[in-house]
Amino acid sequence: MFALIIGIEWLKFSVRPLPEATQGPVVVYAGDGETPLQEPRTIAHVDLKKLSDFGPYLPSAIVASEDSRFNWHFGVDPYGILRAVFINTRSGDVQQGASTVTQQVARSLFRDYVGRQDSLGRKVREAIVSLKLETFHSKDDILLSYLNRVYLGVNTSGFEDAARYYFEKSAKELTAAESATLVGILPAPNGFNFCGDTQSRNRIIGYRNRVLRRMREMGGLKQDEYNSSRRSPLEVSSKVCERQANRIAPYFYDYVFSELEYILGKELASEGNFIIETQLDPKIQATAEASLNNHIKTSGANFGFSQGAIVTLDSSTGAIIAMVGGSNYQATQFNRAYQAKRQPGSTFKIFPYTAAIEQGFSTGRSYGCNSITWQGFTYKPCRSGTAPLTIATGFALSENPIALRIARDVGLDQVVKTAERLGVRSQLNPVPGLVLGQSETTVLEMTGAFAAVGNRGVWNRPHAIKRILDSSECSDRDDLSTCRVIYSFNQDREANNRVLKAGVADTMINLMRQVVTSGTGRGASIGFGEGGKTGTTDKNVDLWFIGFIPRRQLTTGIWLGNDNNSPTRGSSAQAAQLWGNYMGKVVR
Repeated sequence: MFALIIGIEWLKFSVRPLPEATQGPVVVYAGDGETPLQEPRTIAHVDLKKLSDFGPYLPSAIVASEDSRFNWHFGVDPYGILRAVFINTRSGDVQQGASTVTQQVARSLFRDYVGRQDSLGRKVREAIVSLKLETFHSKDDILLSYLNRVYLGVNTSGFEDAARYYFEKSAKELTAAESATLVGILPAPNGFNFCGDTQSRNRIIGYRNRVLRRMREMGGLKQDEYNSSRRSPLEVSSKVCERQANRIAPYFYDYVFSELEYILGKELASEGNFIIETQLDPKIQATAEASLNNHIKTSGANFGFSQGAIVTLDSSTGAIIAMVGGSNYQATQFNRAYQAKRQPGSTFKIFPYTAAIEQGFSTGRSYGCNSITWQGFTYKPCRSGTAPLTIATGFALSENPIALRIARDVGLDQVVKTAERLGVRSQLNPVPGLVLGQSETTVLEMTGAFAAVGNRGVWNRPHAIKRILDSSECSDRDDLSTCRVIYSFNQDREANNRVLKAGVADTMINLMRQVVTSGTGRGASIGFGEGGKTGTTDKNVDLWFIGFIPRRQLTTGIWLGNDNNSPTRGSSAQAAQLWGNYMGKVVR
């Protein structure tokens, strides 16, 4: 039956002459639909006509790195498939693909037939197109098509574009080291920073040298060429760094491509030719960047923290309006808003309290403030004294014994389930310390959970990408409405999920308002009905405030601390103060 299906598809599909490249760059627009986050491409794309036009090194570098059996397989590499299946089965994860250069060309040229979904059917159709390409076209033609259309990051389309963008020379003039550099970034063309810190540059050099080593092993380089190329410095055009310095929202821009892979899969995301719409607000983004940098320079110097992260979401949709992943992108591209796993401290208390409200607990119910022993650990009494406190007061003052006793009554497993329902995907350990923020999570996850409460119980996955358009299928490239829509978040399964009853969310909103009016978060007060929660971890390592303004449908999460987990001299008051200063400017 399988062979019959392939035979039928073989007869149905016909290969036309290989067209010139329609592969285009990825353009990311801010929420106004007009502002590109990266300077648009200024180099006119040129299709090179012969394989020799790409110089002596690029073709051999591609074969050595991407498809070492290119010259003998028939479009599909059985050995490569078996190897990928073996490695992925052993690891329990998809660590290796098995796409040949021909298959990548097949996906790129015949998208409508092959499809985009990650399925067995797509792989079968991809294999059929590959077999036909190999039947009717030479290896040189297929490789030439690949070199002309492959996406290499930023606003490049093909190796000629990339050579001019990164090195200000034609592809034919590239050295072995430069050719290997471009081939080395192919697996994640937007995941490398040529203008970053030493670690970033060393990472690129490491990928380059792997390609050089494979070229030497396959005879594409002589030993002396390999030695001199491996010892060459990494040098790109100064204009690359100038363009990067002018990029709007660099941490957010990088996150877009991480999310693109999440939505489309790594193979398709690396093909380029996309127009991506976001809801980033450039003015709010600029305010967030300036607010964080100023706060670190002033309060950070006084209280011993050197880094921070800010995420602002549209509570009604989960769209990222602003994202700052650190104080200096040029110094370090590590995005603390979503890559850093940090203990959330008392911001995590929203989950046991929410679970209690769901089970019918009254906010006027009282709990003792004396010390509590649970699973072999003894926790200190309340800071405010030994008199019992209501749930509302205990939450406002962030008293640990109250939160622990509530969690013991509702059950730790229920606390975990509540957090997971509200979008926390990090691993949570159901032990008493969980209640006080012991399990690590991310600023983005936690901000998304608070946004769901502020949105009266409707959760949306925090997301950068609103829509993805296929720029190769636009009847008018200047009018985005004429482009085919590949993906839209409002049709995503992680959009508009009711995770709490509206009444439960309303009660939690009121509790969090009391945190700002009469509790630990008074520094965040701006007079717009805001609510939130503070969080500080042991030795003041992590300083948090996450809050929302329901009537403006805005939720912002803030973390302050040090990358090396060294203690600070501060408290969550500094995070609350930053939140108030920043959000005050946003709403006014």
